[in-house]
Amino acid sequence: MRFPSSRNGRWMLSAALSIAAFSAVSLLYTQDQASSAQTGSNPTAAVEALSGEELYKQNCMACHATDGAGIGRNPALVNDRFKKRYGAYDRAFAFISEKMPENAPGSLREEEYEAIVKYVLSLNGIPTDFSDIAGHWAEAAITALQRKQAVDGYTVNGSLLYKPDQPITRAEFVAYLVKAKQLFLSNDSGAEWKDIAKSKYKTHIVTAIEYGIVDGYPDSSFRPDKPISRAEIAAIVTRSEVLDTGDSASVSFRDVTVDHWAGGVIRAAVKAGLFNGYEDGTFRPDHSISRAEAAAVLNRIVP
Repeated sequence: MRFPSSRNGRWMLSAALSIAAFSAVSLLYTQDQASSAQTGSNPTAAVEALSGEELYKQNCMACHATDGAGIGRNPALVNDRFKKRYGAYDRAFAFISEKMPENAPGSLREEEYEAIVKYVLSLNGIPTDFSDIAGHWAEAAITALQRKQAVDGYTVNGSLLYKPDQPITRAEFVAYLVKAKQLFLSNDSGAEWKDIAKSKYKTHIVTAIEYGIVDGYPDSSFRPDKPISRAEIAAIVTRSEVLDTGDSASVSFRDVTVDHWAGGVIRAAVKAGLFNGYEDGTFRPDHSISRAEAAAVLNRIVP
């Protein structure tokens, strides 16, 4: 066997070291790429993590100032006038997403607009997240509906409450259903209904009546503030989802007789998985339903 000269040996050793170094760098680069792919890191990751304040500074501050007071012809976003017109989350979201940024209205992602709206409302001292649903069994359903701008709450001492265990009224449930399904709102005044003129849900009530989802009473009243019963909700969701009431004989409850006015709709709603009975074999059709239970039903209709 012939051994290489020391000069050739040094050259070969150098080449081998170079190749090894290149291979190591290539391996590190490949591993880094694989790591990036697994973690989902990308140039937009930083954008996704931006807070409402940061997004506001990037997209709104040039026209509306750091404190939201407005610059030049651009309106103020923080004052009594704004609170009166856009003090509710859904109205503020509609306004901001349609008008901003000035050079490209509607160009941001929905979650970015959500963050900006919450920040602007916070500057006005308006809470945007329910403070009484953490750990509640219906928290996920309520939060999902809130993201759809389908439900609202009560502002008490600076806090926004959903009051999940409070009975839901006829007006509230109908309004939440109309908003969750994004039905086209009626332009009718609803003058034929004698007790809804002052209801903040008047337009949603009239819309639901026109769609044939809900009825009023023979005396031309709607009774918007009356707690809605489980039977009434079963009737509403059965009409809303056009369920078959003639094919539900396999569903029965010992407190829902064959001739019960809501028997067919109750059985249809339960068979469709929109409603549940109780472990004791009852449905309790005349009982009221809580705002949390209503959220669960609505979330099954519009998941």
